Amino acid sequence: MVCGQNYIPGPRTGHASVYVGGIIYYMGGYSNESELSSTIAANTESEFFYVDTRSNPLLWVDLKNQGVNLPFTIFPTASIGGVNQDSIFIIGGQHLNETNTNYLYRFDTETNELSVPIVKGKAPPTREGMNSVSYKGKIYIFGGHMGSGYNIILFNNFDILDTINLIWQVGSLINSPVTRTGYTATLVNGVIYYIGGRTQQYTFSPMTEIFQYDILGNTWSLKKATATDITTIPGARVGHSAVLFGGKIFVYGGMYFNSDTSYNLPSKGTIVILDTTDLVWSQRDTDAPKLAFHTATLLNKFMIISFGSILELPNNGNSNNELIYGFDLEDPDLKWYLLPSSNTTTTTTLPTKSPVATSFNTETNQPSSPSRMVIVGASISIVAAVLTICVICSSVYRRMKRNKLKTVES
Repeated sequence: MVCGQNYIPGPRTGHASVYVGGIIYYMGGYSNESELSSTIAANTESEFFYVDTRSNPLLWVDLKNQGVNLPFTIFPTASIGGVNQDSIFIIGGQHLNETNTNYLYRFDTETNELSVPIVKGKAPPTREGMNSVSYKGKIYIFGGHMGSGYNIILFNNFDILDTINLIWQVGSLINSPVTRTGYTATLVNGVIYYIGGRTQQYTFSPMTEIFQYDILGNTWSLKKATATDITTIPGARVGHSAVLFGGKIFVYGGMYFNSDTSYNLPSKGTIVILDTTDLVWSQRDTDAPKLAFHTATLLNKFMIISFGSILELPNNGNSNNELIYGFDLEDPDLKWYLLPSSNTTTTTTLPTKSPVATSFNTETNQPSSPSRMVIVGASISIVAAVLTICVICSSVYRRMKRNKLKTVES
């Protein structure tokens, strides 16, 4: 039990997360390989829970136990939508159960009701490996894949879900990527930046190629990214995450593999940053874990990295992460914190040098440092010295006044 709470989310990967009004919702994913095997024949529901970041300590709530029954889904994409931008649309993914034919769900964050909306237009094929962007009531979804290994099928569909009028639309494919899966999509001033991913089983998109889609113009373009130092060009990757902060796209984690690798490798550069003004890459060193298929959420100045697959551990089927990390994006060193979301005494060997945060208020969670401690200590010493001098001066003044009075009386 954490902070008096009964619900503790366990490890998972292949989930989706959406931030709505101070709350981060998590849905789908799986905890380990044995769970995947057991759910193929069983009609099981996905985990569905949230954390209220406005509370102190952080409050975790299990929605599945409150009747939110999302059929078992892994690797879906999810975005905010609706007239009031208070609904979460969960799209695609693997369902692993042939009885479930629905690929689109709507979750009302005001009523906690999950439903299957009736959407007009031609429904796109269900798939996984997609990332989505929400802009003015429309959700933009590109690419994705189905299957795995040499049986993988990659898509270059560009589907647009109008969440206000509930109708499927199709975006332009002129100059778009041929295929793409496992990428990130980040909205920057009405333009979607597509970073990373792969175009075939062992063909990865280089991080120097940034596809951009202009929403208003309905046009695609390919841009070349560089780096001030060639050694800081990020390695190719899939399963990474990205958030936009201060005009820069912060990319976290991801993995790489080819026909010669016996297991998935962490991508070069755990945290890499793309400056959207000049498309120049830079890197930040961190002792935080190397993850893939996690999620990233921007909360104030913090990048919240949740769950995912731990790449530093062998592929033994139990390498999924149960911890959540918060990175201070205003800190040049990207100071990070652990959230008390789950079992922080886990036996997994991970760095735990940073403090545990109970909330992410930008004013109350400033990291302490030796220099700041020195300044505070010096300030206390100065104040004490000034008070001592004042007391001595006051005592001397009173003594001189008494002596003067005695002289006058004499």
